[in-house]
Amino acid sequence: MDADEELLSGRAARRRWLFALVTVPFVLLMGAGIYFFLQRRRAALETELVEQTTGAAFGCVSSMRGDAPEPWGLERALEHMARMARVTADAPDGPERTRFRRLATDAARGCEALGALMRRAGEESTDLYFGVPAALAQPPDMNDPERWYRRALPSSREESVELARQIRAMAEQINARRTERALMVQELPIEGRGPSALARVIELAPIPRGREDARTEVWPLSDHVVALRRSALPRVPCEMRFINRPSCFEESVQTIGWDGEITEPRPLPRPDSVSYWASFAPTPDGALWALGADERGRGVVARYPPYEGPPALYPLEHDVDAGATLFAAERGQLVARLSDGLTLAASVDDVAFQPTETPPRALVMEAAPGEDERSLFLADFGTLTLFGSEAHGWTSRLSDPEDEGEDVLFRVLEAHRRVNGIASLRSLPSGKVVALLQRFESAPDAVVLSTDFGRTWLAAADEE
Repeated sequence: MDADEELLSGRAARRRWLFALVTVPFVLLMGAGIYFFLQRRRAALETELVEQTTGAAFGCVSSMRGDAPEPWGLERALEHMARMARVTADAPDGPERTRFRRLATDAARGCEALGALMRRAGEESTDLYFGVPAALAQPPDMNDPERWYRRALPSSREESVELARQIRAMAEQINARRTERALMVQELPIEGRGPSALARVIELAPIPRGREDARTEVWPLSDHVVALRRSALPRVPCEMRFINRPSCFEESVQTIGWDGEITEPRPLPRPDSVSYWASFAPTPDGALWALGADERGRGVVARYPPYEGPPALYPLEHDVDAGATLFAAERGQLVARLSDGLTLAASVDDVAFQPTETPPRALVMEAAPGEDERSLFLADFGTLTLFGSEAHGWTSRLSDPEDEGEDVLFRVLEAHRRVNGIASLRSLPSGKVVALLQRFESAPDAVVLSTDFGRTWLAAADEE
């Protein structure tokens, strides 16, 4: 049969319809298969991207926390690292700068992957949204990670709170993407883990009203802490009753147990033969010693017993002025340093002071003052640094004496707790520490205590 006959009989049309009925479903089936494959591949790639972003976010947030302890929340950790960035900005190379440089390198490496994943998501035009904060998405320069870290860290408490809020929002978005893909919800290291009790602020008895030039000193002893409060009469009554200003001071003493129990203040009456006291020092037996002068300017040493009672007086064959100092030393010694440079030492048993060029070491060590910090070194423990401010709170750091192992960080006081300075930081060789707090008063009027050189601090009553 020729072509014309086939066309007239309809066989060609039937063949074309048969070919279409066979081919079209096959093409559609192939197309659906390819589409399904591409969709599955896209879903698998997006799932992989979600998993990788979760891991990168965890590493980035962990590294941004620096060396902050696990019990600290993210805001507190960011404040801590922001403070470290400030104090090391213009500091010469040293332990603190070296530590910050190492932490900056860790942070840059930790956040590098997160930024790379965000750029990859943009290039592949995925619809995934993770809400990564701009500060963390910026690609770090691994040749200068410290610069990137300083730029990424917040510069104030408000910025710390805001960055922590953005990171929490990122965590929510990541978990939303994970939930959409039937993946387990993951937690980023944002909230603190474990107990984080602040130190107990122990308030001293107030200075009597109307007094001037208030002063406070505290010393740790093995059984308790001795707190001395001094204040002067107002100038007009003082000049009417006394010849010189130092004679206007009156003193009282309190003791504070290492459990935080505090006694009522006990007045320290000054004998009539003594014009004024220049310096005080407690000894391990609980007695409080005083160095002063009589009306002729000759030195006088007194021993106030640990209980109520008049002091025992011992003459000192040297002139003493208000600048002289007294401290308890090892091996049961007392050491007096006079304003003319002469150093005298005596045993607490005979109180016979003699000149010495090599005085024994002080029984109580005191930290050297620094800008917003005080540091104290004990050979058996390491270096204890108490640093911070009223706006950022106060933190203690105990560094290993051999620079081995992890430092111990402890959040002593939270921000905005009316503490604007550390007036003194003193310790016994056993590691019992007392920090005297300067609040918004005329004189330091509160303390915090530690019995293990700052590894822990006596906890606040509502957190014990």
